[in-house]
Amino acid sequence: MKTNPLKSLTPKHFPSVSLSSDSVQVAEAIKASELSYRRLFETTNDGILILDAATGRINHVNPFLVNLLGFPREEIIGKTVAELSPLQDVEENQVMLQRLQADGYVRYEDLPMQTKDGRHVAMEFVCNVYQAGLAKVIQCNVRDITERKRAEMAVIRLAAIVASSDDAIIGIDLDGTITSWNNGAEKIFGYSACEMSGTSIMRLVPASRHHEEEQILKKIKRGENMDHFETERQNKKGKLISISVTESPIKNRAGKIIGASKVARDITERIAAEKTIRLLNVNLERRVTERTAQMKLANKDLEAFSYSISHDLRAPLRHILSYVKRLQQEKGESLSEQCDDYLTKIFKSAKWMERLIEDLLNFFRLGGAGVAKKKVSLDDLVRETLDDFQAETKDRHIAWQIHSLPPVMADRSLLKMALVNLISNAVKFTSARVEAKIEIGCLPRKSDETVIFIRDNGAGFDPQYGGKLFGVFQRLHSQSEFEGTGIGLANVQRIIQRHGGKIWAEGAVDSGATFYFSIPKLSEPTNGH
Repeated sequence: MKTNPLKSLTPKHFPSVSLSSDSVQVAEAIKASELSYRRLFETTNDGILILDAATGRINHVNPFLVNLLGFPREEIIGKTVAELSPLQDVEENQVMLQRLQADGYVRYEDLPMQTKDGRHVAMEFVCNVYQAGLAKVIQCNVRDITERKRAEMAVIRLAAIVASSDDAIIGIDLDGTITSWNNGAEKIFGYSACEMSGTSIMRLVPASRHHEEEQILKKIKRGENMDHFETERQNKKGKLISISVTESPIKNRAGKIIGASKVARDITERIAAEKTIRLLNVNLERRVTERTAQMKLANKDLEAFSYSISHDLRAPLRHILSYVKRLQQEKGESLSEQCDDYLTKIFKSAKWMERLIEDLLNFFRLGGAGVAKKKVSLDDLVRETLDDFQAETKDRHIAWQIHSLPPVMADRSLLKMALVNLISNAVKFTSARVEAKIEIGCLPRKSDETVIFIRDNGAGFDPQYGGKLFGVFQRLHSQSEFEGTGIGLANVQRIIQRHGGKIWAEGAVDSGATFYFSIPKLSEPTNGH
């Protein structure tokens, strides 16, 4: 093992020689220098290897490199650099020695290394040959540059993001001079980086907005961020562009503000779309106003029509019914049996017309009627409604199956009208059955609505014509089969819709029908609401 020959030069090796004061000073200086070097060797934050110049084998390794590599010192001493597994990417020992003998210097940049515990470290590896006393040695300095490489990669990634961004990313100094200009800025404003670098940002600012940019620069100098704001700038052709801008101060390592970074996005198309939407909304509001006026006029006409039906049509109808009754009471034997049949038909037709007028008036009233909702017991309401049918069904054999029903928030009188129509339909269309079956129940509970059904085993209907069931004057059976005005289900639909629900039906010819309606679940109204 080679040692520094100067280290052994002390007075005890020359007892017969009397050293002069100058010699003592030289010896002390050498000793101090050696101590200083050893402390540097042991405390530096770079790794140091001392190699034999002839063999390339390691004579010394400092504590920092031992800790960095993770290997015990005894596993390092005596080996060549390339024999150490963390440094296996260094050239073969003989090649490195030849380069050192030729150039006196070898440098490896960004050398990948894996420590004993599996950490990946990037290293800078520099070797120098120098004379140490009577011998030549090789000193290899190993610097951990992992953090530096990470920082460089972060800068590279950031630069790639800036370069590829569709947004304009512009750097300026505190005087407003452009220092950087990305591809996004070129796309938006039409200027190349060469055209804009070193020129004033005011080149992009319309004259009417110069004060705006001046205020921005003042805020940046004070260290304030400019959060998102929208403004206008002009492109190379002088066309105004709507942009959305965010601006932040740029600081140097000492924390001093040296400029600003602008991120601008072209929102011209969005602004144009918003303008179009505003115009559409204005037109829509105008059309709604016009349509509302038309609806008010139509409602007035409808009210006039309802009044006409109620008074002008019902009055002569009452007269017809009244005179037919008198004729039937006073006919004696003066009228033939055929004439008596005529009177009966007139009376039935007049009664049917009276019922039709009443249903029409109800239909019109429902269109404008308010809905006064409160908690309604469906059990009580169904029981009350069935009581109204006792006289009509006393001579029939009907098997009623009534399930327990939940309370709902509804207008009680309107909901009863709907139930009357639906139950009346079930009673009517089961009239041909020896044993009629009518079931009223509720589907499994849903979170947002209550669904009631009324099922019968009556005449049913063809499903392909189910869409006609709820239309005014739409009938799927002839008057001779089942009487009716064709308005009842239309009234039911209007009532349910006024409650925010819906109604539908399922059925088949001669296999009965099931009518469903839903009532949205609402919380009970509070006082004042």
